[in-house]
Amino acid sequence: MASIDFLPRRLNEVPVVFRGMTGREVGLMAVGGFALGVPAGIVSALVLGAIAMVPTVASVTAGLALWFGGTVMRRLRRGRTTTWFYRRLQWKLASAGLPLGEGETLITRSTVFRIGRDTRGRGGRP
Repeated sequence: MASIDFLPRRLNEVPVVFRGMTGREVGLMAVGGFALGVPAGIVSALVLGAIAMVPTVASVTAGLALWFGGTVMRRLRRGRTTTWFYRRLQWKLASAGLPLGEGETLITRSTVFRIGRDTRGRGGRP
């Protein structure tokens, strides 16, 4: 029975769906844009007296977030893997001290390690 000796890296990656974003990122951008558009829609509904402004403004904001968010995501992720954005976001949250989830932690500090012996003060050469 024949087998594949290797699997190309791109075979297991999530496909790009829209403007350089994966399906998950499209969903995040759309929901985020819609959530940002709801307060603006409420204000415009109160000013104009038309309740239909809430979903209209929220939908337009979601569309704008998809359009411009795709450009931003494409520039941020150029030459990196599709999971880079999520790991970067996770690292930023951990660096700010915000909880990542139950039992999840990241190493957020770094230090310099030396290899070799410290001969100062022990009779060795400085």
